[in-house]
Amino acid sequence: MSTGRAGGLLRLLKKYRGSETGATAVEFAIVGGPFLYLLCVILEMGLMLFTEYALEHAEAQAARLIRTGQAQNDGMTADSFKQVVCDNVPFLDCESKLFVDVRKYDDFASVAAPSAITTDGDGNSEMSDDITVSAQFDPGGPGDVVVVRVYYAWDLFVPSIPGMSGFSNLSGHRRLLSTTFAFQNEPYTEDN
Repeated sequence: MSTGRAGGLLRLLKKYRGSETGATAVEFAIVGGPFLYLLCVILEMGLMLFTEYALEHAEAQAARLIRTGQAQNDGMTADSFKQVVCDNVPFLDCESKLFVDVRKYDDFASVAAPSAITTDGDGNSEMSDDITVSAQFDPGGPGDVVVVRVYYAWDLFVPSIPGMSGFSNLSGHRRLLSTTFAFQNEPYTEDN
């Protein structure tokens, strides 16, 4: 009786050995997952690049207020400067994820801004407390060299593949997007 079943199974396998029905579905199942993952990675990279360019534009608009002396003459604070940046990128969560640092230097050779990313003892990246807590807002005066930096903590939505670091450079599966402008203030007249 067992030979009858084995023979029937053998005939059934021979019948389907030459059949190619369903091969396309099996091939798509093999290639579909990586293809969809790659598509999502491309989409996320595009969104991150768009956001970084939008941040750069917003920072340029806000930095122009410092360069021309409007921010200094109007008594702009760090919060109001950050709001000017946020007004130009309304699609971002500016309250908790956007950080602004404005520093004055004697000349371009002396520019040495601290890093925004620090690592803990285990090598894990984290947003630096130096930027979030002690960020400076010193727009300088006429003729001063100023560096304006804007940081945004982007939450990644594409999961990392085990064994690959992915795009994350911050803890919590986030990536730090940053823009920087260095310029010399125009020789504007100060309002007193």
